[in-house]
Amino acid sequence: SSTIDARCVLPRLWPMSSQEQAVQILVGGSFLSALVVVQESPVVVIATHPWGPLGGSMHDPHPQTACRVMAQAGCSTARFNFRSGLGRGGGSIEDVKAVAAWFLEPRDGRAPLSSQVLIVGYSYGSMIGAAAASEIPSAIGYVIVGPPLDYSWALYMFNAGNIRAKAAFEKPKLLMVGTQDQFCSMSSFRTFFDSLPEPKKEVVCEGKDHFSMFGLLNRTLADWVTEAYGVADLQAFARGVSPEFCADAQGN
Repeated sequence: SSTIDARCVLPRLWPMSSQEQAVQILVGGSFLSALVVVQESPVVVIATHPWGPLGGSMHDPHPQTACRVMAQAGCSTARFNFRSGLGRGGGSIEDVKAVAAWFLEPRDGRAPLSSQVLIVGYSYGSMIGAAAASEIPSAIGYVIVGPPLDYSWALYMFNAGNIRAKAAFEKPKLLMVGTQDQFCSMSSFRTFFDSLPEPKKEVVCEGKDHFSMFGLLNRTLADWVTEAYGVADLQAFARGVSPEFCADAQGN
């Protein structure tokens, strides 16, 4: 489909559709490319991808699967390409915040497209998404899939400690890892998980490596969402969660 300049389309004039549409979203003085689904839901699910310099993109099966599952449930969704991925992670965090703002900010007096944000991040994007959640007051939780904890010093240019500190988010959190993950030992995963505040849940996938977690996302997301948010199923989640999850627990 053709790419639309997202600056020129007012949210409530945006066509509601379960099909992904390509947009360009303004970040600072440049743009990022995104695929969005806009539906009549207060919830938008933003999915992030692995490290771009090694070929990661929004077309990775993990963000693809997360967006497909959540869009089928009725949520709005967005997956996008980080502008770079190089540096200490700050630019990538701004990318996530810009995608969220595209859904959350009213324009010309019209209501925003969404009011609740769930971030589902994979690999490099998992820690970026978790850090960004702490800076998005409308974030209701995050999912970390395959965090590259053993290589975070290199991926985030020795800024991993700050990224991890931002992930100490006081809303529902799901962390998934495979026992054969090439970039995250079980000891590293355990140390990080234990450092996070409640509410949180871990899912350890026996025999799975870093690249094969997407096949478990459908069932795992459905199980966690119903447990964490007290809803019957993903379709109920798409209709919005209780106001208790929308309070700004970070004090922003």
